[in-house]
Amino acid sequence: MQDKYVGDIGDFGKYGLLRALFGRPEEPGSGCGLSLAVAWYFNEDQGDGPGGKYIDYLRKPSAKNENLRKCDPVLYNILRRLVRPGNRKVTEVEQNRILPADTLYNKEPLSGSMRTKWFKGALEATRGAEVVFVDPDNGIASENTPVGSPKHVLPYELERFYERGQSLIIYHHLARTNARTLIKSLCKQLQEWLAPPREPWALWYHRGTARVYFIVPRDEHKIELGKRLKVFEDSPWVKEGHFQRVI
Repeated sequence: MQDKYVGDIGDFGKYGLLRALFGRPEEPGSGCGLSLAVAWYFNEDQGDGPGGKYIDYLRKPSAKNENLRKCDPVLYNILRRLVRPGNRKVTEVEQNRILPADTLYNKEPLSGSMRTKWFKGALEATRGAEVVFVDPDNGIASENTPVGSPKHVLPYELERFYERGQSLIIYHHLARTNARTLIKSLCKQLQEWLAPPREPWALWYHRGTARVYFIVPRDEHKIELGKRLKVFEDSPWVKEGHFQRVI
C-alpha cells in the first residue's frame, strides 16, 4: 500500500468490500460482528508510475460512474474528499472512519532489510482481531518474486496470522492474461500453506486494474463471513458486475 493509491478506483472496491463484510460505521449493526485488522504492507511512494491515477470515477459524471457510486454513496463521497492534494494518505482512511471504529491498523512502513522486525510489529498491531486484511502492493509472493519484496506478502506471514486463529482476506494484483487460471492456482496454494486447509473464497474485482480478494475463513468465523458474503453477492457490487465470485 502507498499513499498515492488512496482513493483510486481500486480503493473504492477494497473498502467497499470490507465495509460490506464488517459494517459501515454510519449503519450500526450492518456487519458480520467479527473484528477486523488491516495489515497495510505500507511502502513509501514508489515514484510516478501509473498507480493511483485512476480517480476519474470520482470526478467525471457518467452513467458508469453513477453505477459505481450507488454501491456505497458514503464511501464514494469520503474518497472524493481524500483525492484532493494533501489528503491522499493512508492515515486518512482511519481518521475518516471508513471502516468500523474498532478496526486495528498496522501502519509502519515496510523495510526489506528489517522485515523480520517489521513483521513482528505487524503481528502485535493486529493481535486481538478475528480477521486480518492483508494489503500488499502486488499480492502473494511467488517463486519468481524477488527475495523479501516489500510489495508482496510471504507465505509464512500468512501462516502466522492464520495459525493463531485469525481468518484472512488477502489482496492480490492479477496479471492481464489467464486471470481465472491464476486465481484457481493461488487458491490451491493457500490450501497447501494453511493448516488446517480451507478452500478460500475468491472475489474478482473488475474495475481498473484487475485484482482478486481471497477470503480464508477459520471454522469459527465461516458462518458469519458466509452470511455477509451472501448479502454482498446480492448487492449492486456483484449484480452490476463490479465484483465476480469465482470460488
